[in-house]
Amino acid sequence: MPRLILKSDNRVLKDHVVGAMSTIGRRPDNTIIIDDGAVSGHHACVFRDGDDLVVEDLESTNGTFVNDKRVTRQPLRRGDVIAIGKHTLLVERVSGDAPAGGDAAKGLMSNPGDTIFLDAKKHQALLAMLRDADVFATSSGGSPARIGVLRVVGGDTTPSEYRLEAHTSLIGRSDTALVRLHGWFKPKVAVAIARGADGYVATLMSGKTLINSQPLDGRCKLKDGDVLQVNGLTMEFHLSG
Repeated sequence: MPRLILKSDNRVLKDHVVGAMSTIGRRPDNTIIIDDGAVSGHHACVFRDGDDLVVEDLESTNGTFVNDKRVTRQPLRRGDVIAIGKHTLLVERVSGDAPAGGDAAKGLMSNPGDTIFLDAKKHQALLAMLRDADVFATSSGGSPARIGVLRVVGGDTTPSEYRLEAHTSLIGRSDTALVRLHGWFKPKVAVAIARGADGYVATLMSGKTLINSQPLDGRCKLKDGDVLQVNGLTMEFHLSG
């Protein structure tokens, strides 16, 4: 599996396995947390798609660099060095050590070729989702009084209830998803649910999702009692006391 080695001053701090999507930044809800004033709250993200690995800057203040070159989106290969603030991430392994790029980029990626791009709509959805998490972190000063819960009422998954306690919870086939969809052709990330200061917002990432029998297109604030239908899985959203 793809791995990133986090270093500072030539010291190894941590070895990270890259899931379907790993975010990098200063805030505690990131997959890879970097405690550095030069690092944005949500600075960059790394996507895995088969043998392909891509880093994308999330409109950070000080930029993301690969092999000393500032990048917006960049396919990665074994041995590449990502610089974020005063820290570096060494790409220690890419699945199969195959070159990043090529025509295998599907799922969360689009426009395959020499450079892999995150689909513009999905990129904006991801940024919006992370901004919701930022609003929660900066304005709420703690957990909201009521925690969101998804209760499964139809479909194949366990457990039957999921508490949405994280800043961002994913529904999909990905190993990093809170609610796992079963089946090879299910989306890696179908829906992202962001926990904000004033409630929960669902963002469509891939595939087709219905909320109260209406197609989800973009983002939707969830209300107590809403019914989500995601790729054969039916869940009720409730706010617990």
